[in-house]
Amino acid sequence: MDKISIKSQRQKKGSCQPRGPKSNKEEAEFGPGKVDVLMCKDCDAVYFRKSWHHRLKEGKEISEDKPARIVICPACQMVKDKMFEGQIILKNAPADKKGEVLNLVKNVGKRAFARDPMDRIISIKEQGGEIEILTTENQLAASIAKQIKRAFKGETEKMKISWSHQESVVRIVLNFKLLW
Repeated sequence: MDKISIKSQRQKKGSCQPRGPKSNKEEAEFGPGKVDVLMCKDCDAVYFRKSWHHRLKEGKEISEDKPARIVICPACQMVKDKMFEGQIILKNAPADKKGEVLNLVKNVGKRAFARDPMDRIISIKEQGGEIEILTTENQLAASIAKQIKRAFKGETEKMKISWSHQESVVRIVLNFKLLW
């Protein structure tokens, strides 16, 4: 049998049909997709076409003829409720490198926010020799930790990543080596 006839037999059997049901992860996290146009009253993010976007610019228009409803977006709601999906704990950060570390964290956060208005750094707290960073997205926390590890290669130990029993919550601990 040649390849053409095998392919046509597969198509007849229905092998080109989608495999399995669509993932419910996004629906579980944000609820079912909304059909309305929504605008966040806190950050001006706009929800349309099944995702959140930065506030609309002059030339960018929504094709729907529906009025926008004013709500609080999921990221602002997380900040308000003091909830987070990502926690990074930096231990033993050298005093002379703290400014550099904090600048890197803020820059990664700004780039992530520019791509997606739901990706935000909630807080950065310094206590003693530790820095705690909370984020609205676990992927953002992982990205920040990887960027720190890459930037301070040789000065950090292995990253410890722990997933919570709650879905989508991650804690990442990154130790800086004590250099005497």
